[in-house]
Amino acid sequence: METESKQIVMAVDDSLMICQQIRAALEDTPFFLCEAHTGEEALEKIERYQPDLILLDVVLPDKDGFHLFRDLKTRDQNNASILFLTSKDTDDDVVKGFEVGACDYIKKPFSKSELKSRVITHLQLKKQKDELNRMNMELKSNMDRLNELAFRDGLTGLYNRRYVVGDLLDDIKEIRVEEKKNVVILADIDDFKLVNDTYGHEAGDMALVCIASIMEAHCRMHRVVRWGGEEFLIILFNVTEKEAMAVSESIRNDVEQFRITNKADEFSCTLTLGLHVYGQQEGIEECIACADKALYYGKRHGKNRSVWFEDIEQTEWENGIL
Repeated sequence: METESKQIVMAVDDSLMICQQIRAALEDTPFFLCEAHTGEEALEKIERYQPDLILLDVVLPDKDGFHLFRDLKTRDQNNASILFLTSKDTDDDVVKGFEVGACDYIKKPFSKSELKSRVITHLQLKKQKDELNRMNMELKSNMDRLNELAFRDGLTGLYNRRYVVGDLLDDIKEIRVEEKKNVVILADIDDFKLVNDTYGHEAGDMALVCIASIMEAHCRMHRVVRWGGEEFLIILFNVTEKEAMAVSESIRNDVEQFRITNKADEFSCTLTLGLHVYGQQEGIEECIACADKALYYGKRHGKNRSVWFEDIEQTEWENGIL
């Protein structure tokens, strides 16, 4: 296509003589030139060509140039520079042109060399601005990727502990229904060292990835965090205690039933999970600590179970059973 590798100039003027002079001024330049002789034609061609620079007459047969400027910008997807080209050169006209956003203002009649020089200058500036915008977008994209990597675990793809320190509190939902709560679950793979010792660390990594996938499948609207080693932190938003236990038990049952295959070996794992209702008055660290206590209560009482911190008798804590 003729315009693919060229910057595009659109001349908007009802005078065929002026358009001929513009063509003559730009005939030995590498730019693609298109013309419009009315405001409506200009609006059609800006959508078709998306020019880099528009030479715009202030007085057209069907539209005022200052009003047309605004209409053109609404259809402009290329951030085109617009240069007014007109016989009007009073101070008020110049000020009005710059106020609406024009990049320059040239009086008719003009010399070919002046027009050519202005066009080349503004297209060079446009190219530099486009390159700067491209670099800024690329930088933002890279920063977004780096931020994503900073909050993601390299093995499982889950959020990591940095997410809890950084963004978790922003993501915790405000609850307006009394029976709905935010619930924290701390889960640990039972006897995970035995998996590594028996089948090797590659098999252990496979188990972590499979279990992480099971957790994410049950927590599409929630958050799952690789807390460290074989521990996972699950944050359930806006659930009842019954719903939270149902999610915990579904994860536990699915993990227990899932057969993990690694080379010639096949094995399964179990989870113990501690649950605690998040309360803003105690803070996220204390909340996780309570879930951790419930988790290890479950470990000491048979493993492969879900335990509410709230269900543990206070006397057991006081007597040091946990």
